[in-house]
Amino acid sequence: MASPHPPPELMADLVVEILLRLPPADPACLIRASVVCKSWLRLTSDATFLRRYRAFHGAPPPLLAFLSNTRGKSEPRLVPFTEPTPFKPPAFDCSRRPWVMDCRHGRALLFDMWADSEGALAVWDPITGDRQILPKPGCGRHVSAAAVLCAAGAGCDHLDCHGGPFLVVCLGISATHGGVVDAHVYSSEAGSWGALASVQLGLDSYGRMNCGLVIRDEVYFTLKFSARILKYSLGTNAFSLIGVPVDIQFVLTRTEDDSLGLASVRDSNLYLWSRKDNLEGVAGWVNCRVIKLQAPFSTHDRFATSVIGFAEGVDVILVTTNAMFAVELKSGKVTKVGRPGDYYSALPIMGFYTPDCGRRNHRHGLADF
Repeated sequence: MASPHPPPELMADLVVEILLRLPPADPACLIRASVVCKSWLRLTSDATFLRRYRAFHGAPPPLLAFLSNTRGKSEPRLVPFTEPTPFKPPAFDCSRRPWVMDCRHGRALLFDMWADSEGALAVWDPITGDRQILPKPGCGRHVSAAAVLCAAGAGCDHLDCHGGPFLVVCLGISATHGGVVDAHVYSSEAGSWGALASVQLGLDSYGRMNCGLVIRDEVYFTLKFSARILKYSLGTNAFSLIGVPVDIQFVLTRTEDDSLGLASVRDSNLYLWSRKDNLEGVAGWVNCRVIKLQAPFSTHDRFATSVIGFAEGVDVILVTTNAMFAVELKSGKVTKVGRPGDYYSALPIMGFYTPDCGRRNHRHGLADF
């Protein structure tokens, strides 16, 4: 009996259309497809296909994982958003324990307090492993907060700009000068820090500020020991202060209409606020939504429930209690993403993790934080 004929091969154009539709939120799909045969490996690693893949799925890039800062002496921890995942960032070489100051537009900003002054701040690509050590900030004081962002601004969709020019906003605060905060802006294109801006906040603002939020050309930071938000405008090189409607820990959020928002937890409820102008044009806070957090959140748990992070574009809030949980604002779905730990903050890694990235990382060597 003659053996059956093998099925006809798929046409190349049809293969491309199928592979384009594999979900980027589950990078394992495209990674598995790349090992089916040599022709699929060449296709899924081709620069033209990868540009089409990113454009097909559009902005925002998928949420891959979180980099979390933990209290104590442990190093930052990688917390995958979905399990299992092939995404593992390359190892970052630092003197002791880096602190993740910010993560945005495919770049993470790391602060190594034990490094020499010229190596304290570094911009690191968690997908490719590329890093750039920044010169010493011109403010020359205690680094309280910093933010990294794409230099292209509103003209970029941030699908694949992680290798392009960037800006770093660095805030330094001094207790010996009555709580004066200095801001310097680093440009990767210029390779230097720009003009200085200063504001006096008082000694109650001394200490590390929480992670920043970028809306257009404005960067917002929360002051740790006072119920205020510090806004720095890149366009005018000026500061302003904003009061907040809560007296508990909160994180800054970006609303669907590009307004400033914040989220906080009280009595197992997640409160979402948005800053709006009233009829007289005066800006104020509006409580726009309350999400009831079901089990495993308990008001009787010995671990305090608090918000520690926000993923822009995909509207995911990170909440910690006895572990780390992701709250998807559109659906209200709550998913456990991190094992028990004393989390301080969590910053999202967003980007397209494709077969070319996986091969590059295996050559460099993989290491979990």
